[in-house]
Amino acid sequence: MGIIEKFGPISLAALSCLLLYYFRSDLIQLSVSEDINVSNIYSSVFDWSSIQTGFLFAIFGFIAGKTDGFINRIKDTPEMKIFLKYTKHALLLGFAITFASIPMTVTSFDIAKGASWKFHFFAAWSFLSVWGFFSFLRVAYIFGAIIKVKDDKRVVG
Repeated sequence: MGIIEKFGPISLAALSCLLLYYFRSDLIQLSVSEDINVSNIYSSVFDWSSIQTGFLFAIFGFIAGKTDGFINRIKDTPEMKIFLKYTKHALLLGFAITFASIPMTVTSFDIAKGASWKFHFFAAWSFLSVWGFFSFLRVAYIFGAIIKVKDDKRVVG
């Protein structure tokens, strides 16, 4: 397991959060002048995280339900345990992001109006969103490599 594979998603989330704080005043100014509308981001992330969570459930179900072929042969390996850990982690992040996005979407959570805590909450939500997205990509990439391996041909009869 490579260091990028293991820590890539959370590292990219941390980097994006640092950039968000670095450009904080610019972002707030764009929101005040209504050049950008961050409430549209909440809706988009809600949609994406709910779709990715469903996809992750499908991957988990496929792996858990497969009782023959290549996947069955690697089920008890340390690598498969790591992959299933990645999948469960990405699922939990997907749920958290989906549920955290609901009140932000419904209330039109505006980082430019009100207390500064709103920006910190937005930054934490953004951190989770980026972390969840890259965790999903990690699972999808590994799953793609797993399903490329063809099962043994069986003779019918």
